[in-house]
Amino acid sequence: MTKKVASKKIKAVLFDLGKVILHFDFTPAFKKLSASCLKTPAEIDDYFRRSGLEVLYDGGKISSKEFHDKVKKGLGHQLGFGEFKQIWNEIFKPNREVVSLILKLKGRTRLVLVSNTNAMHFKYLVKRYSILKHFDKHILSYKEKVRKPDERIYRAAIRACRAKPHEILYIDDRLDLTEAADEIGFHTFTFKNNATELVKKMKKLEIL
Repeated sequence: MTKKVASKKIKAVLFDLGKVILHFDFTPAFKKLSASCLKTPAEIDDYFRRSGLEVLYDGGKISSKEFHDKVKKGLGHQLGFGEFKQIWNEIFKPNREVVSLILKLKGRTRLVLVSNTNAMHFKYLVKRYSILKHFDKHILSYKEKVRKPDERIYRAAIRACRAKPHEILYIDDRLDLTEAADEIGFHTFTFKNNATELVKKMKKLEIL
């Protein structure tokens, strides 16, 4: 682990998106897709887990059209791109405690988003949820062509934060991702819908 240098001030807060700022659940999408093909929601879930298409799409290795075409072929559904995009996108709802916290942080510190996400999701989300416009910078896997926990995306986030790793607090719901960032020297917090504990962490670091 990289030793953290004592810092007088945290200069940036780095947020993950899914299961931190926004809750998401693919179950409704899989049910709707199931109605358009001969596969059950469980089989569709298994298909996405085994196919690796999400990893390719989130990593910017295939386009939105290519993703739709491959899913259409793999599942045998007959949905057009527009219909599929609507189903694929309508899986989110805001975590209101974290949204409120971000609004409190705005103006106090630099805010950066770092997310493993895809073009369809993010273009939809940035239009639907105004909280994303409060960030100074978005570091997105599909644009960076690399996904967390690859060190390269964390390095891109460091540059976006305009700070050194020990001057950054990074919040993510996945322990493997906060552990990877911890190795680089970030202050980290593994979020498990525990906004009260996150506020305590921020107060301890004198962010709030």
